[in-house]
Amino acid sequence: MCGILAILLLKGDLGPGSAPADGRSVGGWEDGAEWWMRNRGPDGQSEERRHIGEEGGLLLRASLLQVRGGAKLGGPQLADGLGNVLCFNGEIYSGLSELGQGVNDGAALLSELGASPEGGAAGVFSRLRGPWAAIFWEEGTQTLWYGRDVIGRRSLLRFKGDDRLVLSSVSLSPFDAPEEVRSAWEEVPPGIYSVSLASAVGSNAVPEPLHHEWVDPIPAALAQRGKEEPSSGPGPTEGGLDVMASAEHLLRLLRNSVKLRCSLVDHRYDHSQGVGDLPQAKVAVLYSGGLDSAILAALAGEAVEGPIDLINVCFVGGKSPDRLAALEGLRDLSESGREYRLVEVDSTLQEVDAMRSRLLQLLQPTETIMDLNIGASLSIAARCKGRLKRFQDGGIVTVSEDYTSAARVILCGQGADEQCGGYGRHKTKFQNGGWPALSKEIEHDVNRLWRRNLGRDDRVISDQGREARFPFLDEDVALSLHKMAVEVKCDPLKPLGEGDKQVLRVMAKNFLPGLARASQRPKRAIQFGTRIAKLANARDFGSNRAANMASAGSVVLPEFDAVGR
Repeated sequence: MCGILAILLLKGDLGPGSAPADGRSVGGWEDGAEWWMRNRGPDGQSEERRHIGEEGGLLLRASLLQVRGGAKLGGPQLADGLGNVLCFNGEIYSGLSELGQGVNDGAALLSELGASPEGGAAGVFSRLRGPWAAIFWEEGTQTLWYGRDVIGRRSLLRFKGDDRLVLSSVSLSPFDAPEEVRSAWEEVPPGIYSVSLASAVGSNAVPEPLHHEWVDPIPAALAQRGKEEPSSGPGPTEGGLDVMASAEHLLRLLRNSVKLRCSLVDHRYDHSQGVGDLPQAKVAVLYSGGLDSAILAALAGEAVEGPIDLINVCFVGGKSPDRLAALEGLRDLSESGREYRLVEVDSTLQEVDAMRSRLLQLLQPTETIMDLNIGASLSIAARCKGRLKRFQDGGIVTVSEDYTSAARVILCGQGADEQCGGYGRHKTKFQNGGWPALSKEIEHDVNRLWRRNLGRDDRVISDQGREARFPFLDEDVALSLHKMAVEVKCDPLKPLGEGDKQVLRVMAKNFLPGLARASQRPKRAIQFGTRIAKLANARDFGSNRAANMASAGSVVLPEFDAVGR
């Protein structure tokens, strides 16, 4: 599945053919979900409705982007024979008794939830490995369960009123709705939650959700990040720190992570544009030519039989730093003999303006200019449509001027900078407060990924009918980086391009052929590497300098739009 929605009303039956008793606009909300449900799940939709007592109702709906499972489905399977209903968005890599190639993981999860497992639904969700957001109606106990994986890699928003609860992949309130309505939507924090409705029948208020602890040791450990004392940094044995050994160990985990995310792909798009008998890719990589995406591309090349599409977006006619780095990187990667293809996705600020209202709806509850620039870059890149190039006979040649990738899965590098000290502010924190301040800042960044980045990125990428997978945020990789000494992950005493994300740079340079140049490339956030921020700043603030003085990236869009762009 991909898009999920639940609307609970304590007063107002949502059963078939009925409307809320007081005529409120829940139907409008339901209709407002149609466009993003269809975009996120182009393979079909399903819904179930349940009566809650004599006056209430529950609507559950999901749409399907099928990536796994042998037989092609016309829509998601939501209900079992017991009346239970599961709306699931994500990928389960382990944690269930029946998983593997060709298995529908959502159906396997519904089966296990309905089998009265030890530890109940909370125990089942706690054991899952992989990115997920879920809504589960347990008929026997009249309980509504919902939650997100411990890292928060899939979007789930919550709107709670006195007598209603709405759970949704995307906000149902228009972006231009009053601030008090928009602000009522919030990202569901990573975790497992339940609302018992057996005792709420006849009540005028939805009970407060019960938060369940992670019972499995791995998510339990990840949930504790940031709660320990920060590292004081290198001691007397500073010279003995073995960055090389740490990089090699991390590479083994990351290689497994990429292999897993590339192997569990059973479906591609049938309608995508190809060129003659050009083989279709089943996996794409969001590719800037920088360190993180180069590592993912190299490891995907080891894991995938057949071509890999490298997706690169640019807003300045093919002359952005990311485009130049991507062309250089295509040449380096192709020296391995594996088949890499660069998809040059070109766009303009005018195209972003044309899709602005749609983007603003998807971005909620994030709503800064920086969010818009990042969201636009990711959304346009996720179309995977542009000029196709490959390395051939010692040079880069154009294969097609109008190509659309068949890949439904895009590997993305989210989490690398936050976990490995890749931001300029990490160096600043070290200069002002030493190793403890740096360690604390890294954990702070990691702990807010779900709120600042991951929900937003899932919403804009999934809206293009693609699924983002984040190898750097695999549970084993994340736990290893959490336990790794901060001075191994990064060394702010060294120059940029060497000390930032040190462990990844050592990995790329020493253990991944063809990545020597990528291992030295400086960090560029997507809004800068594609040049969308520079163009937007010049138009909206007059210049980059003026935008920086106004802290343009953190300007809140509704306030900015209210005074005129």
